[in-house]
Amino acid sequence: MAYTVTGLDVGSSAVRGVVAEERSDGALEVLYAFARPAAGFRRGVLVDVEDATHSLRDVALEIKKVSRRAMRNVYVNIQSEHVHARPSRGIVAVARADQEIQEEDMDRVMEASQAVKLPPNAMVLHNIVREYFVDDVGDIADPLGMSGSRLEVSTLIVEAFAPHVNLLVKTLDRVGLKAGGVVFNPLAAAHCALSKRQKELGTILIDFGFGTTSLVVYDEGKVAHVKCIPLGGGHVSNDIAVGLRTSIDVAERLKLEFGAASTREIGRRETIPIQEFDPTVTHEVTRRFLVEIIEVRLEEILDLIKAELKTAGRAFEFPGGAVFVGAGAKLPGLADLVKAVLKVPVQIGMPYLTAFSIENPSHRDLLEDPQSATAVGLVLASLAERGKSPLPRNVVARLLRSLIP
Repeated sequence: MAYTVTGLDVGSSAVRGVVAEERSDGALEVLYAFARPAAGFRRGVLVDVEDATHSLRDVALEIKKVSRRAMRNVYVNIQSEHVHARPSRGIVAVARADQEIQEEDMDRVMEASQAVKLPPNAMVLHNIVREYFVDDVGDIADPLGMSGSRLEVSTLIVEAFAPHVNLLVKTLDRVGLKAGGVVFNPLAAAHCALSKRQKELGTILIDFGFGTTSLVVYDEGKVAHVKCIPLGGGHVSNDIAVGLRTSIDVAERLKLEFGAASTREIGRRETIPIQEFDPTVTHEVTRRFLVEIIEVRLEEILDLIKAELKTAGRAFEFPGGAVFVGAGAKLPGLADLVKAVLKVPVQIGMPYLTAFSIENPSHRDLLEDPQSATAVGLVLASLAERGKSPLPRNVVARLLRSLIP
């Protein structure tokens, strides 16, 4: 039976998904791709079960028309500020008398690294291998078959607030979608928007979403840090609505049509025909004033990212630069602003689709977009569970049975 999976990116403003099936030649055939408005989520967290159920039920019905199997294997993202990361280590003695390291030893050392005291209501979302040590010699990516008396592993544990994960999984189950795994948002996006070379050079991927901004740092090919900041494009729209004394809907439209991240190339006399969007507004609005509002909020978000990198306790260097994905990545002038604040080269991240077969042009148009990075990455994360891709191990699939009564 063909392997079929759905990557479901549930955001604060939109739900984006990819239904893919593995072909006999190993390629992933895209059966369906979609983007729909979301409801019931705020800052990446499910806050209204009724609204969320209603919007996800419509999504489930669409997926059902394409493939019933895809409904039973859904990989979904989580992007809450209550997701935290910390380093951990595990150490075991090699079991075999001839000291050859087996998969059993690797499983045991991973379990040892996960034996940490968790905060109340926390769960391990990911336990990501950074490097192995064999008899104190490190920087080993795969010790299988090597010889030694002692095996050690350095990992990065990503913790999530268990009630958030539980509620998300239950709500999916309520509409007929069975969660195969839950993946922290930037980790999913990074695996289809960053190349191996970028990870080795040292790169920060930033997912600029509507309700949150999440990031993952790669250093020498290893995941060094992850974080979710509870500010995003929606807060920019709120600021515009307050500053221009208009509605949120109008503010969002103005941001998309006239917005930019920096005032550097915005003339002082250029005005916005705001009455075409909101006839109740009688005062004149310059485009520069609009962009100033956007720029102030973006600088705040970037300053929080800088502070987070310092808090991580390391002086990260990013020869690979910063890669932006998400809806906010397409804001004009963003690269220049980020360069000025973070002092690194910047590029907009597009999903690598080489592993996919896409026959429908509308599906390709939807997926060749920074906003689709997470949904595409979630499909690739499902392959990691099957041992077909070097992605971080997602332990949630083994915990779902305990989360759902």
